[in-house]
Amino acid sequence: MKKRHLHLIRLLNRGSRFTADELAHETGASIRTIQRDMLTLEELGYPIWSVPGTGGGYEMLPNRLLPPLQLREQEAVALYLTLKWMEQIPDVPFGDMRDTLSDWYVNDLPHDLETKIARLEKNILWLGNRTVPSAPFTKDVFQAVEQRRNIEMTYATTKGSRTFTVAPVGMALFDLKWYVYGLSEYGLRQYRIDRIEAMRLLDETFEADDLETLLKTSDERLGVTVRLELTPLGRRLLEDVLPDIKQRNEWNVPEAELPFLSRQLLAAGAEVEVVEPIELREMMRDYTGRLWEMYQ
Repeated sequence: MKKRHLHLIRLLNRGSRFTADELAHETGASIRTIQRDMLTLEELGYPIWSVPGTGGGYEMLPNRLLPPLQLREQEAVALYLTLKWMEQIPDVPFGDMRDTLSDWYVNDLPHDLETKIARLEKNILWLGNRTVPSAPFTKDVFQAVEQRRNIEMTYATTKGSRTFTVAPVGMALFDLKWYVYGLSEYGLRQYRIDRIEAMRLLDETFEADDLETLLKTSDERLGVTVRLELTPLGRRLLEDVLPDIKQRNEWNVPEAELPFLSRQLLAAGAEVEVVEPIELREMMRDYTGRLWEMYQ
């Protein structure tokens, strides 16, 4: 399948009707080429409806059974390995379905390719932390994000359980832990889903920008300049904590996140020194003093 065909499918999947002229403008192809493309996609099994005359055009009919992908061998192997990797992620929103997707997929492949994949499967492994906490509300959170509905949740904080309402604008997977990003009167906050003790999907819906836009806006807010002196080992220890740590020594960090950052920096020990701000230096000094008292 050509790249232009994929572009056309994405356009038609928006649920709108497009004229051949509009599709030609979007893809840079001629109207005649678009007409041939539509015939090709129909032959591949895509449910495309063409309406002749003024006001007509092309649109994709709803169809729950999607046509098969037309993949090259390397693409087929890559897709299978992606499905196998997905099985390693705990509490995927789609539940137990992830455990069977790769089996369904490989059973429809030619025998020689199935044999090749079986051999690769024993040589490409996903190793890491296997003690990831269970997050049973992941599927419920996904439903709320998908339907843009508010949730009421009881959440385990450091000061005990709290119940509050948020607008779940999106989810993220970090270090094999699922997070939900919620909007409330306090702005955008992230919550670990495995720390949700109870949750209720509300009838009230919300309108908000997508999570990617909200995070970008949040990153641009005014914060505190954090400047560090790092050894090569310190940069390696903190590469999952601060972005672009191999090239940078300064970051703009929201002031409210300094206490959490100080605990993360403490894990690197003497491999990192906080140069500024003074508030973060004092936090580091306070934590190290408490550790000294505990172990002296």
